[in-house]
Amino acid sequence: MGLDKPGAIGSEKVRRGSGPVLRAILSQSDLLQVLDADPSRAENRYADLYHKLVRYFRWNRVSDPEDLAQEAVKRSLARLQQGQKITAENPESYFFGVARNLLREGWNARAEEPWVEEQDPPSPPLFRKLIREEQIVFLAECTRDLSSRELEMLMAYMAGEGDSWARKAGMQKSTLRSRIHRLRKRLEAL
Repeated sequence: MGLDKPGAIGSEKVRRGSGPVLRAILSQSDLLQVLDADPSRAENRYADLYHKLVRYFRWNRVSDPEDLAQEAVKRSLARLQQGQKITAENPESYFFGVARNLLREGWNARAEEPWVEEQDPPSPPLFRKLIREEQIVFLAECTRDLSSRELEMLMAYMAGEGDSWARKAGMQKSTLRSRIHRLRKRLEAL
């Protein structure tokens, strides 16, 4: 691309159609002048631009933000190398436009998952199909295997008094929720 040949501005013959076309090869310093006329400030602005692009891609939750930042810079400089001009006041906005297009390419490149409708919707649990009296008997059989402390904890939680029960029992709220969750899974398995 010419970035690995600092200070060498030349021309390259490119064949298009019937005859050769001349295209100027810009040096690395010429490309950096897009960011600033002073070479040392241009290098600092280049490093700053790269870090901003990395942050931009991280903010957009891209898995490889450093690689995409390099790709955005590479594509931008390649377009400048081909003779495209930056019309924005701030040259960084040009690089961010290329970065935004890279994000769009990534979104479009994702394979779309086909919508699959379930043939048979899942059947409701057997417990809900029972009449109320049968549910009470079934629930009594399920809770019969619980310890008195577990049953007391479950009843307090179901009544909305789980926090106060946990304080009385010297248990943290998170521990209570965890134990209730395990109890629920045990009861659902029955």
